[in-house]
Amino acid sequence: MDLIKTVIGALGVAGTIRGLFGVWSGWEEYSIGKQNDDPQRQTRGQSGMIYGGMMAAGAASIAAAIVAALGGLRF
Repeated sequence: MDLIKTVIGALGVAGTIRGLFGVWSGWEEYSIGKQNDDPQRQTRGQSGMIYGGMMAAGAASIAAAIVAALGGLRF
């Protein structure tokens, strides 16, 4: 059971890292759009930052919830 918890925790960390990279990429896109006065790139950047933040928070909370639920299992 500990191996399963470790794997799920690692997947949660990987999802969080992926989400944070999405926030970073969205910020770069937004900054370039703002610098070049390109509203379409700004919108894409904002969407990327929001999606990345949701992914980071979601991955961490879902992984924690799964590990907590697995801790409650008794055989």
